[in-house]
Amino acid sequence: MRKPLLSIAALWLVTTLAVAQNATSDSVCEIHVNKVKPGMTTQYEQGRAKHMAWHKAQNDSWSWATWEITTGKDTGDYLISSCGHAWKDFDGREKFNVADGENANATMGASMAGQTMSYYVLRSEMSAKPGPLPAYLSVIYFQLKPEGFNDFITGAKQVNEAFAKTNTPRSTSYWYTLANGGSGPEVVLVQERKSIAEMAGTTTKTLDELMKEAYGDEGSTSLMTLRKAYYRTESQLLHYRPDLSYMAPTTK
Repeated sequence: MRKPLLSIAALWLVTTLAVAQNATSDSVCEIHVNKVKPGMTTQYEQGRAKHMAWHKAQNDSWSWATWEITTGKDTGDYLISSCGHAWKDFDGREKFNVADGENANATMGASMAGQTMSYYVLRSEMSAKPGPLPAYLSVIYFQLKPEGFNDFITGAKQVNEAFAKTNTPRSTSYWYTLANGGSGPEVVLVQERKSIAEMAGTTTKTLDELMKEAYGDEGSTSLMTLRKAYYRTESQLLHYRPDLSYMAPTTK
């Protein structure tokens, strides 16, 4: 099977893999994907809004962002994320989680066909500093070959350096590794998009052109090795739904 080409922007953050396995896991995201029953999107959104109102009434200290999945195999479903937590933050919420689940089932249960939950770790040492949530997120999932990990890292480092060498612009991006709740090894690139128009990217250079400009023939060899180090990629576009989200009050 032919492997899809990695975008230039995607490969910028691939270098995070070099430290991902050993870095401190100090910024964890809890991710839920809600699968909506056919024809019940309106009912689900009404229930989701009520459930977020419940979080507000409980004065929940965690924020919950709701993203509508607009492309890919999960199109029409919703991704709900709560990020920026230490692992220890998940202890002591058992009582709250029981009440949370009961309310979620009461408000959305009839409109949902199922859900999944996973934990992802933000690699803050190679990601942009989080800011206000954008209108869209472009998400790329990488399924790596365990035996190709080192080759992938070596090539990715060269790609990262190539951006600096050629002064190629980059999108605001974040890099995550799957900690639990899916098939691994998996790493995820999340790129901010203020509009659909920004899907055009920040440069007209192809990845091959970028590497050729930075390294000459060595760049082509590095890309060939890198492309053999992963099984496949999947991508999706997420649309932020502030009307279905809950942002906890900021503390001074």
